[in-house]
Amino acid sequence: MIDITYKYNEYMGKAIRGYHHNSLRFWISNVLGLAIVLLEIIMYSQTSNQKLLWIAFFVLLVLGFSYVTSCYLQPAKFMSDARYNKPFTLSVGDEQIRLHSEDLHSDAAWSTVTKVWATDKFYYLFLDKRQFWIIPRDRFADQAQEEQFKQIASRHRKINRGLIR
Repeated sequence: MIDITYKYNEYMGKAIRGYHHNSLRFWISNVLGLAIVLLEIIMYSQTSNQKLLWIAFFVLLVLGFSYVTSCYLQPAKFMSDARYNKPFTLSVGDEQIRLHSEDLHSDAAWSTVTKVWATDKFYYLFLDKRQFWIIPRDRFADQAQEEQFKQIASRHRKINRGLIR
């Protein structure tokens, strides 16, 4: 069993931002939104219809609001929550994973983990499409402990890299 201890609130904001920046859904929605804005501006340049500029402005506002909400407000909410401002220990074993602190005890079998994703700073253990546990890569005791985690995780789920789908 591997034990990794860290303060959840120190990492949760970065992990949520990292999740969004590495999420295929995030990039598709932003690229589509910017394509709509570009199309509206091109159509405005040809027709001089000011309604098209207002539509482009509104879409930019929605994209900006979505970005600020998902990448700054939501992480700030987690980072300021007192429940996460204490040491958590994530214990990873061959059969199950435990996340516990002084007042929380959550156990999950590997069968409930739907996917494992690795970025340069975190491992994400997804319990469903949007709920995940994080493992900060800098909290492993050494490279050998990280390799041991990879071996355990690989027995149950493929460790994916790149955009989170």
